[in-house]
Amino acid sequence: MINKKWITSLILSGVLTTSLFAQDNNNSSSLKTLKQAFKGKFLIGCADDLSSNSEAYQASIRAQYDIVTPENCMKPQPIHPTEDTYNFVTTDAMVDWSKKNGLKVWGHTLAWHGQTPQWFFQDKSSASGEIAPAVAPAPTATTPTTSANGPRRNRGEITGPIASKEVVLERLKKHIATVAGRYKGRVVGWDVFNESIADGGDGKTENLRTFSWYKYVGPEVITMAFKWAHEADPKAQLYYNDYNIEQGAVENKGKHASSMLLLKRLIAEGAPITGVGIQGHWHLDTNLADVEKAIENYASLGLRVSITELDVTATGDNSGAMGVNQGEKKIPAENYQKQAEVYKKLFEIFMRHSDVIDRVTFWGLSDTKSWRRGQDALLFDGELNPKPAYKAVIETSLTK
Repeated sequence: MINKKWITSLILSGVLTTSLFAQDNNNSSSLKTLKQAFKGKFLIGCADDLSSNSEAYQASIRAQYDIVTPENCMKPQPIHPTEDTYNFVTTDAMVDWSKKNGLKVWGHTLAWHGQTPQWFFQDKSSASGEIAPAVAPAPTATTPTTSANGPRRNRGEITGPIASKEVVLERLKKHIATVAGRYKGRVVGWDVFNESIADGGDGKTENLRTFSWYKYVGPEVITMAFKWAHEADPKAQLYYNDYNIEQGAVENKGKHASSMLLLKRLIAEGAPITGVGIQGHWHLDTNLADVEKAIENYASLGLRVSITELDVTATGDNSGAMGVNQGEKKIPAENYQKQAEVYKKLFEIFMRHSDVIDRVTFWGLSDTKSWRRGQDALLFDGELNPKPAYKAVIETSLTK
């Protein structure tokens, strides 16, 4: 015999559950913003050039973030395309907008092997007397690939005769003095050198890349760049920034071990380094124990730490590599729940180490304004609606 009271109770329970779920979704906009939630713990940032956003996106930046990192406009190629030409238009506008709207700016990046014009390295006094166009060579078909977290692509060799080491260094010094000097007091810090460590390696050496600055100058170029940046802006925080450098931290091997060797050398050589940026291009199966141990290891060197380019892909198997598996076009709903769990665990780690973490910056603004477009790696969808990961992150701010 069916118990009518039990059926009635079950129906009411279902209605209440549905109502609460709907209410929770509808009230998502009433949640604290990211910068409100983590005020006093660490800055919350985003990456964007601020040059082509709708008012909705600009309003989201004002509401959610404390600090903005330019995604592209400050990199050597766009800001200094030829030796005698600087292009400050986009960067000036970005810095001005940020100041007007109460946001800090983080400079990215003074030196890198990517998005760097060839003229830095070419001999101007060659027989032709000309410098090739400021475009990095395209990767070849033989570009190596390794694991699912595979390497960034080699930018290729420089064409034409190479300038002397002294000339190359003088060009970099002038570039840093001009760019960092222009924004002195207007940016709070700089990624001085970006992604110097090659993928792979056994962790017994620094394993620096074998082309670009590291070929035409040598390892000392990193220390010199830090010193020049400090001369240009003595009050700016100065960071070394890289991806996958947390990998192997628990066992002190691989890329993490190489990063520790590099950082110890920079400190020993007197580089005025403030901290290290762990980029944080992660996925659903990222080793979170490595993330926490890396933070601890860098702090043990007396360095500050920032998570500088955070995203967690909802599909695909990568941690910052170019040209990897981008996942399925249709992402299962359970992936978003898993993504929320990963984000929550990451922010729990960040909260535990908020005494050494200065900044957590998301690389992009939404799933469609992201270099991981198609992998839905951020907290907001393309319409700026908060995803499950957003609420999960906010909840971690309540932990002690």
